[in-house]
Amino acid sequence: MRGRATAAVAFVAGLALAACSVVLLYAVHTNLVASAHTMARDHVEEAARQLGSGTPLADVQAALPEIALVTTPVTDSLSTTASADQSASAEVATSSGTILVQAYPNLAPAHTAVITLAWALIPCTALLVLLVVCLTWYAMGRALRPVEDIRAEFADITAHSLQQRVPVPDSDDEVALLAVTMNGTLDQLQRAVGRLRTFTSDASHELRGPLTTLKTRLELALVRPDRAEWTAVGREALCDTNRLEEIVADLLLLARLDARQPLKLQPLHVADLLRRTIAERYPHQSVVLDVHSDLDEEVLGSRTALSRLFTNLLDNALRHADSTVTVELRGTERELVVEVGDDGPGIPAPDRERVFDRFTRLDNARTRSEGGTGLGLAIARDIATAHGGTVTAQAPRATDRGARMVLTLPLPTDTSRAV
Repeated sequence: MRGRATAAVAFVAGLALAACSVVLLYAVHTNLVASAHTMARDHVEEAARQLGSGTPLADVQAALPEIALVTTPVTDSLSTTASADQSASAEVATSSGTILVQAYPNLAPAHTAVITLAWALIPCTALLVLLVVCLTWYAMGRALRPVEDIRAEFADITAHSLQQRVPVPDSDDEVALLAVTMNGTLDQLQRAVGRLRTFTSDASHELRGPLTTLKTRLELALVRPDRAEWTAVGREALCDTNRLEEIVADLLLLARLDARQPLKLQPLHVADLLRRTIAERYPHQSVVLDVHSDLDEEVLGSRTALSRLFTNLLDNALRHADSTVTVELRGTERELVVEVGDDGPGIPAPDRERVFDRFTRLDNARTRSEGGTGLGLAIARDIATAHGGTVTAQAPRATDRGARMVLTLPLPTDTSRAV
């Protein structure tokens, strides 16, 4: 890039200087030729005046040796013309007859000056082009040096050294903005790789537990097959397998959500979807749904994804509730709000954000044997984010106790409704 830019500048500079040199030579040549013609006319007019005043012809020729005098029978008393061969001439009436005075411009000095100037301009033009090339090469080097530093540093960054950052030059220009943008991208990449490593480690740990339990039970049963209660062994193995299936299904769902795969959105009545979810999955559990009577808004969403979101919030609330889970649905001008609350021990304020991390369990009630996979709230938040909404854990109201999960879903605009 540096060489191409320098070559382009040298080519343009050479053309510009060559054009300027041609214009200068033409101007100088034209001016010198005009001066020679003017001098020839002045000499003719001076000779004509002297002859007209009676100065002998020999004296005029001695004074102006470059003037050629020709005698011709012309009746005009005095005239000055320019002949076709560019000579200046004048016809003068004297006592001895009409004299034709002619003078040719001396163009040799003009030609000599132009040639001399041309030979002087050639090396000067070459030196100027060379100077421009040197300055351009130096300037491009200084301009591209931060880019080379960024490239060299970026080439050394690997998956094991994501903490490194490219240098940001002091200049407030596009190169500095490029470096800042690359460092921002590296920050995001480092966080993503860190989350992936943590997630991989946690997933491996979560999968190892059920697999180890299943293997141990089968090995113990096979040690004394005649004494093993194979029905109980099969039942326990099925429970372990079901738990493995739940973990794998949640991991696959999280992978799809992380890949930002587009959801099939359609207008949905959230109130109807909540009623159906509660009726189908929790028919014998104490779940109270409170829907504002004047609420008849739709959201754009995926029925399957939103059903999973509501199920995860309700499962989490029922797991920790002492007796009742309440679900409140209300609307604002721009969004629908779903609150899921329970009357259990609640969530401490420092942990209200941490509960949405993957494989997070806060207390003994959230153990692997009694709790879920540890991915329910993380999946709920990712689904809400995919719908342009949010899920947060908030403090209970002054008159309540327990945990309170608040889900917000944006209402469609006129443009999205049309789509």
